[in-house]
Amino acid sequence: RPVLDIGCGRGEWLRLLADHGFTATGIDLNPHMVARCRSLGLQVDRADAVAHLASLPTSSHAAISAFHLVEHLPFAVLFQLIEQAWRVLAPGGLLIVETPNPENVLVGSHTFYHDFSHRNPVTPTALQFLAGYHGFEAPHILRLNPYPPEARITDAGALGERVNGHFYGPQDFALCATKPAADA
Repeated sequence: RPVLDIGCGRGEWLRLLADHGFTATGIDLNPHMVARCRSLGLQVDRADAVAHLASLPTSSHAAISAFHLVEHLPFAVLFQLIEQAWRVLAPGGLLIVETPNPENVLVGSHTFYHDFSHRNPVTPTALQFLAGYHGFEAPHILRLNPYPPEARITDAGALGERVNGHFYGPQDFALCATKPAADA
């Protein structure tokens, strides 16, 4: 079954999927990104995420990914995106959603806002709850991309570790959630 990358951007993930033998397609709203991907031989369409998902057959995809997309969406659209992803994924299918990590104080209060199109940070707990609400099993959070070691406080005490975690810890997180193997 195919894989769909929503908000595929320059197509790095699509290229990696293709290199590993997956049938992958992408969608993006940016016509320049779509043209770039197509020039690389990738199958990409210009489409709205929820509308595109709604057009796909039920249980038709092995995986759906969305990297750095959900922070751009109002909650009602995010809700529909997760709902439609559930419908489109085949039993046992995987949903991967990556977004900036607001648990990191520097990300949540500063670097998140470098992109003017960001609406609001999405917390790991909220995204995990939303996936579970829609029926995904074992929604798991991976915390990714911490600041480099040289940015950390060298104090090995409990306070130093706590400060390092909150300020220099993971800058992004990913939700990985699976549609149960048998529809409930």
